[in-house]
Amino acid sequence: MESKHVMINGKKLFVQVKGSGKPIIFLHGGPGGSLDYFLPHMEPLAANFQIILYDQTGCGKSEVEEGHTYTIDDEVNNLEEIRKSLNLEKMTLFGESWGSILALSYAAKHPDRIDKLILTAAIGLTSKDYRAFKENLFRKLGSYKKMLLGYYSVSSLLGVDSSRKLEQLFDPHYVYSIDTLKKKTMISYNQDALKHIGKELDHHYNLIPSLPVCRSLPIMIAQGTHDILSPAYMKENVLVHLNNVILKEVEESGHWTILEQPEKMIALTREFMSFKGTVTPVHS
Repeated sequence: MESKHVMINGKKLFVQVKGSGKPIIFLHGGPGGSLDYFLPHMEPLAANFQIILYDQTGCGKSEVEEGHTYTIDDEVNNLEEIRKSLNLEKMTLFGESWGSILALSYAAKHPDRIDKLILTAAIGLTSKDYRAFKENLFRKLGSYKKMLLGYYSVSSLLGVDSSRKLEQLFDPHYVYSIDTLKKKTMISYNQDALKHIGKELDHHYNLIPSLPVCRSLPIMIAQGTHDILSPAYMKENVLVHLNNVILKEVEESGHWTILEQPEKMIALTREFMSFKGTVTPVHS
């Protein structure tokens, strides 16, 4: 896999490329995660496609100046500059969790640059959906873990690094099987990106007015049966605003479909990439 830093809008972003064929750009979750989440699980796709992974601003091995202002628009602009730097006419975006929001936001601004959209662990189209995700996750914690969450949050404010403790608190609720966590790569999150973009998602995120420009784009949502926002939630709150989506239910999976069901996600991706024509919504 070719690895390099690319200067994008005054920032050094870490990019990895492998394979040849139709390009698929992977957008990691968070906000504040890293491309390591996709590896090695999605690498087999390089046998058929050009797979492109990158660390978003200040994440993973990407660099950023101190005091950078993190916004959705900035990440959309960075993605457009990455497309240009790689000389891609069109591309498929594969967005996971927050990455699904970034994929949709980019498509709303640059629909002519999109071949297809593949979304998994999708969050939705509005701040209401984002808040529903957080509320559902919070409800799963139970009284004792909620108390621990309060303690770790206060500790963080006092300068104590509680990130690992918080991961241990939340991680079991992102998966269908606890055993899956043995496969999880430890990722250092960019807390500034999470804080600032998270605040924007909480109060100012609404893609519904922009959706008409996306109506011709083929979209697949692959949602874990046991995701924090279930396939039923997607059908009732997201698909009603779109007329070109195939919804696939990924069984025996929670929010982290790629970690729990990588073979299934690879198969769904290959199937959808080979699809030609107009999407007729199919929910399975």
